[in-house]
Amino acid sequence: MTDKKLKFLVAVGFSERPEDVLDKAIEVAAKYKAYVYVLHVITEMPKLTFYYDAYRLWENFRDSAVVEAMELLKKHIAKMKEQYNDIEPVVEVGDPGTTIIEKAEEFNADLIIMGHHVRKGLNHVMHQNSCERVVRYSKRPVLTFYIDEDEE
Repeated sequence: MTDKKLKFLVAVGFSERPEDVLDKAIEVAAKYKAYVYVLHVITEMPKLTFYYDAYRLWENFRDSAVVEAMELLKKHIAKMKEQYNDIEPVVEVGDPGTTIIEKAEEFNADLIIMGHHVRKGLNHVMHQNSCERVVRYSKRPVLTFYIDEDEE
């Protein structure tokens, strides 16, 4: 048997409480002494030719959002560094479900860890559920944690 270090990809969104997912992910990673990539994906705006001016504005906003997201991710990770040191922040732009799967392949992740919201009714229809997409289409194992949006 080889002493290959395991790699986990932890996907976090800032609409939920990332520290909830990170706490649980670090607990799992510590048991396996895994290297952890913490990924946040900023949803890309579709490029439509008749929205050229709006897309140019979006590009400027997106570039600053990537920098701000990385700073925020580093702050969350800094709190975790006392407990666990093998963590790397990653910020990408794209479709969240697809990007998570692609990054897991790129990093050769042994496990994807995500928080999962349970939305009902019209809220479920209106919001794309990245976790469901990753669970359905990923060729890698996925561990999900329930995120209770009502809990504070």
